Amino acid sequence: MSNIQSARHASVAFLLAQVGAFAAREFAKALIPLSFSPPDAGILRLLGRSPGISQQELAKRLDMHASRLVAVIDELEKRGLVARETNPTDRRVYSLRLTMTGNEALAAIGVAARAHNETICTGLDNNEREQLGALLGKIAAEQGLTQGIHPGYKDIQVKGDATACTDPQPPE
Repeated sequence: MSNIQSARHASVAFLLAQVGAFAAREFAKALIPLSFSPPDAGILRLLGRSPGISQQELAKRLDMHASRLVAVIDELEKRGLVARETNPTDRRVYSLRLTMTGNEALAAIGVAARAHNETICTGLDNNEREQLGALLGKIAAEQGLTQGIHPGYKDIQVKGDATACTDPQPPE
């Protein structure tokens, strides 16, 4: 039986898990030269889209425990990628923004993410890519997943200066 024939007999859930695990592993490899983990990349992506967001709101959007997020932000701040600023309306709250270095890093991550997407989608024409994206988006919505947020942030474990996620999502 050829690979194509056996794939027709595999469940959609298994194929999603198989491709997802492969894609996550390959994206993590693509970030190694940039010295980032996929969770770091996703957090920088969100900060790039939401300048001034509070740590509390970021934790809420990621569905991530706030104390775990603080450790990740501490590391990104130490690397000069993120700045914490006192919120002008509530001095108890820190607003987060990317620094110039953080924006440059996000741009480099974006290049890696787009190349990764191209590699993963090799073999699909533009119409097939659009169809697949629409179908996967429909499945994600039906499962109650938040668009653009990987559900693995709940499971991030902070280990020293690095973060790990069970199945990270690349930035767009």
